[in-house]
Amino acid sequence: MSGAGTIAVATLNVCCGLRNSLRPVKERAAEICAYLEQADVDVLNLQEVWTPGLLGFLRGRLPSFPHVACSTGVFGRPMGGLVAFARVPVQSVAFRSFRGTRPDRGNPLFRASAAVTAGLQGVLTYELTGRRTILGNAHVSANRDGDWSAGNRHEALQRVQLRAVHETLRRARRSDTRLALLVGDFNLPSTCGLYREAVDGGAWRDPFAAADLPTFHAPLLPAGARAHRVDYVLVQGDPGRHPVTAADLLLTEPVRLPSGATSYLSDHMAQLVRVAMPAAAPDRPEATSDL
Repeated sequence: MSGAGTIAVATLNVCCGLRNSLRPVKERAAEICAYLEQADVDVLNLQEVWTPGLLGFLRGRLPSFPHVACSTGVFGRPMGGLVAFARVPVQSVAFRSFRGTRPDRGNPLFRASAAVTAGLQGVLTYELTGRRTILGNAHVSANRDGDWSAGNRHEALQRVQLRAVHETLRRARRSDTRLALLVGDFNLPSTCGLYREAVDGGAWRDPFAAADLPTFHAPLLPAGARAHRVDYVLVQGDPGRHPVTAADLLLTEPVRLPSGATSYLSDHMAQLVRVAMPAAAPDRPEATSDL
C-alpha cells in the first residue's frame, strides 16, 4: 500500500482511439508505464485499452502491478477497453456493457451510430481481496458536439449510462463493503447539468470538486475550445473513517520520448486519490479473477 492504512488509486484514458494527433499509443504507453512503475500508486485504472496487443504490452511493462482486472471478449479484446492493474490482489471482476442505451434526439443516422458505439463501452467492477473495498472503472459515451446545454442530443444517452453505472456499483457491493471508488472518463464536464447524475445526487464524494481543474489537455482541442474536467475519481464511504488524504493530477506536461519527439502521453491527464482503507476482512473462500 502507498502508506500505512491508505490506498492510492489512479485513472487515465490512454487515448487509443481512431482519431488523435499524438504519437503511436505503444510509444506513449511505454513512457506511461515507466512513470507509473516509479509512482506511489496501488491501483491503476485505464480506459481505451481496445486491443489484446496493447493489453499485453501494458502488462509486460507494469511488473510491479501483477494483478489485473479485465473482462475479455473475442480474441482476448478487453471489453469496454477497460483494464485495472493492481499491486494488491483483486477478485469478483465483472463487466457491464452499455449495449441497448440510445439517444432520444437527433436524426436517425446519429441515433443508430450512437447506439452502436454505446455497445462498445461500459463499466468494469472488481473488489480488492480482503479489504471490503470495491471499485468501478467506467467510460461513458462521448459528446463530441461540445454542446452541454440542457436537452442536447447526447444528454439522454449519457444520463441512462450514468444510471447504469451507479446501479452496477450498488449491485457489486457486499454486505460487508465499507469503501467504494468509482473512476473513469465520464465524457461530461463538471459544469454541466449531468454532473448531479455523475455523483448520483450527492451519494459520492468528489475530491476534485473544489479545485475543478481540467483533465483534458487544452492544446489538443480545436482552436477556441475550452478544456473541462471530464474524468472523475469518486469516493463512497464514511468520510470520518475513510477520508481522502490527497487528490492530484499526473502526466500534466509533454515529455521527451526516446524517438526524440516531444508529446503528451495522452490527451487526458491522470487523476490520483489517496484514501484511508477499511481494516482487513477475515478470509473468505473465493477465487480471485486475475487474468
